[in-house]
Amino acid sequence: MYENVDCCFKYIGYVRREDNSASRDNLVKVIINEEFEDGLIGIEEFSHLIIIYHLHQATFDGRVKRVRDGKEIGVFATRSQFRPNPIGISVVSLIRREGNVLIVKGINAIDGTPVLDIKPYDTWDRVDSPKVPHWHNGGK
Repeated sequence: MYENVDCCFKYIGYVRREDNSASRDNLVKVIINEEFEDGLIGIEEFSHLIIIYHLHQATFDGRVKRVRDGKEIGVFATRSQFRPNPIGISVVSLIRREGNVLIVKGINAIDGTPVLDIKPYDTWDRVDSPKVPHWHNGGK
């Protein structure tokens, strides 16, 4: 059994958006703290990355159920930022690396969002034709 304790994470960088929107089509900079720059060696050989970040402006209201398309569902069946642990994750296209800066496309994070971790996206992470319920993403 585990013990329910608070824990801490060290931010490794942050998201820098010029447009300050959440569009997945725009190029975005993920700026990594210089102390972790050596951790990026070899990353440019991957086409995609997994970026894990802290949804630092989200607040959790204690509700674990939500309504989507008229159906009651649990918060863990959503991509909502309002969760017990405000952690975001995006699979992004890596456009290029410029020293400690990654230029990416496809991140769903606002300007200034703290980055917790980066992982390369590889065949381990791929799922062919995942099942997605009709109410997910507004029933589309």
